Amino acid sequence: MKVLFLGDVFGKPGREILKKELLTVIRENEADIVIANGENAAGGIGITPDICKTLFNTGIDVVTSGNHIYKKKEIYDYIIQQPRLLKPANYPPGTPGRGYCVMSDKGNNKIAVINICGRVFVENLDSPDFLQNPFRKYLIKLL
Repeated sequence: MKVLFLGDVFGKPGREILKKELLTVIRENEADIVIANGENAAGGIGITPDICKTLFNTGIDVVTSGNHIYKKKEIYDYIIQQPRLLKPANYPPGTPGRGYCVMSDKGNNKIAVINICGRVFVENLDSPDFLQNPFRKYLIKLL
């Protein structure tokens, strides 16, 4: 399985280069699944439903995020409905969205994507250490 992970898609320039080049990169590298961080895809901070849909249309299978995921208020309802747009799994309980997804790649192989946010300069998050209790729940669900 070949996974193509793209770092931060930043604003309109990032979205435009994806529209222009991503399908070629996927084809040339024979990528089976494409994951990209989209938390800054809207003007350099946040993401909107329309922009997320645009990212999916460029060939991205899963959009991850970080501490800017909720900067655009219109994302709140959409992230609940869209299982391939991930919030950090270690965000406090009750925040909208999912911290992981399980899907199949082009070869019908299952892959789990877990989105974890680091804690440097970000307060009030659970530890991303998988030995901590909140993450045992995610691992049990995936197994």
